[in-house]
Amino acid sequence: MARRSDHTREELTELAIEAAIALIEEHGFAQFSARQVAARIGYTVGTIYNVFGSYDALMLHVNARTLDHWYDFLQTRLKRGKAEPLRVLARGYVEYARMHYNRWLALFEHHRDRSTPVPDWYQERIKRFFAMLEDTIPSAAGRKAKRDAQVLWAGIHGISILSLTGRLELIGAESTDALVNALIDNYLDGFEAERLHRLA
Repeated sequence: MARRSDHTREELTELAIEAAIALIEEHGFAQFSARQVAARIGYTVGTIYNVFGSYDALMLHVNARTLDHWYDFLQTRLKRGKAEPLRVLARGYVEYARMHYNRWLALFEHHRDRSTPVPDWYQERIKRFFAMLEDTIPSAAGRKAKRDAQVLWAGIHGISILSLTGRLELIGAESTDALVNALIDNYLDGFEAERLHRLA
C-alpha cells in the first residue's frame, strides 16, 4: 500500500476524485464508498477522510467535477446546434443523462448532512448551470426567468428519470424526445400567448 508521503495533498485529491468517478460510472452510486476509493488508489480510508474531511466533502468534489463535465458537454451542443438553443439544451440534458447515467444519478442520490453548508464553489457551479438555461429561454428578466428555468429543468429532469428507469413504458407514453419537445412547445406557446396578450 502506498505511503502518505508518496503524493502531495493536491495529487491525492485528484487521484481520489478520478477514482471515485470511475467507480461510480462502473458500479453505480448505491455500491459506492470511500473505502473503495482508498483501495483503488492504494491508500487507507483514513487518508481519504484526512484529505477531504468527510464523505460529504468527497462527494461534493466528485459531483462538482460532474457538473463541470456536464456543463462543457452542453456548451459543446449549443455551439454545434442549429435548432433553438432551448431545444438543444433539453435534448442535451437527456443525452448526457443517458450516456453517463450512474455519474449523473449520483448528483441527485447523494444526500449530504444538512448541517454542513454547501461551499460557495459548489453553489457557483449550480448557478452557472441555471444561468446557461436562463440565457436560452424567451422570458422576462429577473425572478421570472429564474422561475421558468427551474420549472423547465424540473420537467426535463422528470422525463429523463422516468425514461431511464423504464417508467414511461409502463404508462404507454410517447418517446422521450416527443415528451421533451411537447414540454418545450407548451412553454413557448404559453410565452407567445402572454406576449400577444400584453400587446393587445
